[in-house]
Amino acid sequence: MESNLIAVVCLLAFMAICCTVDAAPVNSSCPLPPKLGSTYDYDWKSKPHEWSNPNVKTASLQLALSWSPTYCASLSKGERDQQFQCKPSNDFGLIVHGLWPQASKASSVKDHPRNCRNEKQLNETMIKRFFCMMPGEYLQQSEWEKHGTCYFATATDYFTTVEKLYKSLNIPDIRAMKNPTATTIKDSFLKLNPKLPSSSIKVIMESSRLKEIDICYGLNLQFANC
Repeated sequence: MESNLIAVVCLLAFMAICCTVDAAPVNSSCPLPPKLGSTYDYDWKSKPHEWSNPNVKTASLQLALSWSPTYCASLSKGERDQQFQCKPSNDFGLIVHGLWPQASKASSVKDHPRNCRNEKQLNETMIKRFFCMMPGEYLQQSEWEKHGTCYFATATDYFTTVEKLYKSLNIPDIRAMKNPTATTIKDSFLKLNPKLPSSSIKVIMESSRLKEIDICYGLNLQFANC
């Protein structure tokens, strides 16, 4: 009888922890759209330039951080008007593009795991919870299905891992830098993150503007060579 009671208590504790993860309060420290789109599901088969590579083993992970001003500047005015991330009043900076499973030996991007399984549309609570680091419902949905499904069992596993890695980084004030270059941006990251090896970060520029920063991790979520 006593052992059964202990088992019930443990089960209730486990359920409480799980519910806490899924029902975390909405992050309100950044602008949120008044209403999400009703349809933002992702279907790689409808994308002419997409492909599926589900049978490749994941050897490492790459956290891709996108510089919003450069991304938004690459869009037409009509496209920018449709992107909540790009509205001038929202002022998003370095956001998460995605967390990408990587193969150990890849000669091209098509050698990495990609579009491993179809998943249902994420619910609104999930989208809003992670909106500040990934400001777009379609961005979250597509990154989860395109990359997350190739290593993570659930969307919660994927996004909480992304959140953990993202929040563990000290992000330099890139806007305050005068004429930033790949070298000065990388040096700033290394200075603010003493445990980050130089070999674990890549800074990608587009002309003279920051485009993306990639941070590489092993499957143990420790820094790894890119």
